[in-house]
Amino acid sequence: MIRSRLSDGELAALAARIQRNYDYDARSGRLVNRKTGRSVKGMKHGCRPYMKLDIDFCGRRTVVGMHRAIWAWHHGRFPTLQIDHINGNGFDNHIENLREVSGSENMRNMVYPWKANAKTGLPGVYKNRGGYRIKVAQKYYHFRDRYVAFYHLTLLGRRFK
Repeated sequence: MIRSRLSDGELAALAARIQRNYDYDARSGRLVNRKTGRSVKGMKHGCRPYMKLDIDFCGRRTVVGMHRAIWAWHHGRFPTLQIDHINGNGFDNHIENLREVSGSENMRNMVYPWKANAKTGLPGVYKNRGGYRIKVAQKYYHFRDRYVAFYHLTLLGRRFK
């Protein structure tokens, strides 16, 4: 569950306010301010690949993840679990790309940067006593050929940019 400084009632009121003040543009995957008609671009939050929405709520500044705000606009409530970007792109906030999942499921769907292992030349494939091994979901798999190992790594759900 996501920790929040707002109570459940305040989260419901914030979701209602987002629905009242913004529209969702399905083509761009962004919120549109109803007063100005402009797309809300949000702000990048540190080095993380997610956009944030800055809202004045209950007399104080509240920062909400853009993906969580779009989820709240579409479903009328804030998610109780984590929001996962299905394609791994944190800037792609189309509602079809967002799903509510547990933390472990969210970690399983992480997109890893392509970084080759120095000894094997393939990402996620490691040398191991006369063969090669990969690790998926806390389990090790052993293979004789490094390319077969990499092929199985991609089949078992680990994706790369």
